[in-house]
Amino acid sequence: MGYDVIRLNGLQLSAVIGVLDHEQVTEQPLSIDAELRLDLSRAGRSDALADTVSYAAVADLIERIVSAERFALIEALAEALTTAILRSDPRIEAAAVTVHKPRAPLTQTFDDVSVTIHRTRAEIPESPALNRPWPRVSGVYEGELVEDTAGFASADSARGPEESYTVTTPAGRLDHYDRTSLAELGHEAAVTDHFRDPDLPAAFPVRSVLALGSNLGDSSATLASAVQALEEAEDVVVINVSPLARTKPVGGPEEQRDFLNQVVEIETRLSPHQLLDLAHRIEDQHNRIREERHGPRTLDVDIVTFASAAIDAPRLQVPHPSASERAFVLLPWSWMDPVALLEGRPVRELAREAEDYDDVVRLEK
Repeated sequence: MGYDVIRLNGLQLSAVIGVLDHEQVTEQPLSIDAELRLDLSRAGRSDALADTVSYAAVADLIERIVSAERFALIEALAEALTTAILRSDPRIEAAAVTVHKPRAPLTQTFDDVSVTIHRTRAEIPESPALNRPWPRVSGVYEGELVEDTAGFASADSARGPEESYTVTTPAGRLDHYDRTSLAELGHEAAVTDHFRDPDLPAAFPVRSVLALGSNLGDSSATLASAVQALEEAEDVVVINVSPLARTKPVGGPEEQRDFLNQVVEIETRLSPHQLLDLAHRIEDQHNRIREERHGPRTLDVDIVTFASAAIDAPRLQVPHPSASERAFVLLPWSWMDPVALLEGRPVRELAREAEDYDDVVRLEK
């Protein structure tokens, strides 16, 4: 019996790749082929995209890795792409990636140099961060979360004999009024290499990742309303939304309630500053009040990334200066996009290194 295959051939990209000095400073063209082995019988019967693997998503994944990471060998790039494709969808049984390097540094006349990597699911390396089970939470918090009382209930607050809690999380802080210059954090190279004018609108739709947080009122409904506001905004399309994460506040008043955090991926033609203005309007629509540093809030909407740009402006720093250290952002992001990268590193790896990794609680599938 044969097997089913999705093929993507001749994806034209460019990258800085090679072992020679000049190859490490100048982009050169690459052509990439991908072959995915999986059972397509269900998709063949249903004619539904949900029953297959989107080749457009595979192309986006390949482009994201090629543009965000640097490799000396096309063998290493092909290995990384094959592994990422297999991890991106459990329905993929095996994958093969061919990387063509038509301008390889040879003195002879040639048409192409290429490397092909074949891997099955059983052959990809295990990652503890990928397979770690998520803690479960009790039902007590759900009622507690939406009850707006004078004192803000927290996992550290006194609780009755019949109440029980699972692990809660330190965090909930991703505030655009606590900005630090990227240059002060040692990111001069990123700022120099990829600096973007924050007032320049996108010439074509670009991807941006936003982080949402709330610990006042009905936080679950607030986050859902914020996502809806993004969906209704002009020149914004919501691409993906993460599950909710429960977090514990850091800093500010001691009697704060736990936060809910969520990550959203959008496509937009807005400039970074226009997107920031939209984020502020959505916060204002949800009665955000900025009276106390790290205090309770109805809604935070922060820009984590804007395409692959670095922005160091008085009103906005991108990537968000603290995002790479905050599991309450990184883990929901990785639940939404298991192969996401932040400044060239897998988001899941960054999450595992964050101090609050063990305390992030996933509230929904």
